[in-house]
Amino acid sequence: MLRVAVSRSPDMFKKISALSLPVKIIAVTVTMLVVVTAVNYIVFVRGYERDTLAQYEQRAAAFTAVADEAKTHAAELMMNGSIDRDALVKEAVDQVAKGKPYTETRFFETIPVVVGWTTAEKAAKRENIEFHIQAFDARNTKNEPEKGSFEHALLSDLESQLKSGGPMTLARVNNETNSLHYMRAIQLDQSCMMCHGKPGNEWDTDKDGKDVLGFAMEGWKPGEMHGAYEMQVGLNMLDAQIARTFRPPLM
Repeated sequence: MLRVAVSRSPDMFKKISALSLPVKIIAVTVTMLVVVTAVNYIVFVRGYERDTLAQYEQRAAAFTAVADEAKTHAAELMMNGSIDRDALVKEAVDQVAKGKPYTETRFFETIPVVVGWTTAEKAAKRENIEFHIQAFDARNTKNEPEKGSFEHALLSDLESQLKSGGPMTLARVNNETNSLHYMRAIQLDQSCMMCHGKPGNEWDTDKDGKDVLGFAMEGWKPGEMHGAYEMQVGLNMLDAQIARTFRPPLM
């Protein structure tokens, strides 16, 4: 088979050489048009995909920004006395002592970061977007990303980025699940010190190193990052839309 192919190649070149100049020009022109069209198609599709991903990121940024602003507003209400914190704490302590989960107390619902993620979670649910809290050393273990997971790596990178003076948000596509992950760092404020501040501070009234619900205070400081709001957006619909809208040329 190889000898036959080689023996025919000179005939092919002879046939091409025998073509008239106008035919050769037309052939070259058509070939260039096909190549240029194919390249433009690839560039256009990739540009469309990039722009759509940017829109998804902006959407995720809006949701997480709402969560952050809700957290900030709730913190202001708590710190200026608009919320009767002492009464809620007393009620929560009594309820927990009787066996009620602390997450079901009214006090827990008014914790600023809880207000933030609850607000975003409800909004995301209406838009069919996944919302999560990711945090290292989380009190609620369901918020702790599994070691070696995509979320664990992304949260670690966000922490490093923030410590080096970079942005407080980070987005990345998980190719294994074909989804966009967007994280916004949760920064501690003064209201967080009530539960997470230095043992023995003004909130630790009995100086036992525990917060009002009995958790050990970690000694964190305002401005530090502890966890992140995370939005996950599946990209299967984007891929399907590209497949429907754009078809390879000459097909």
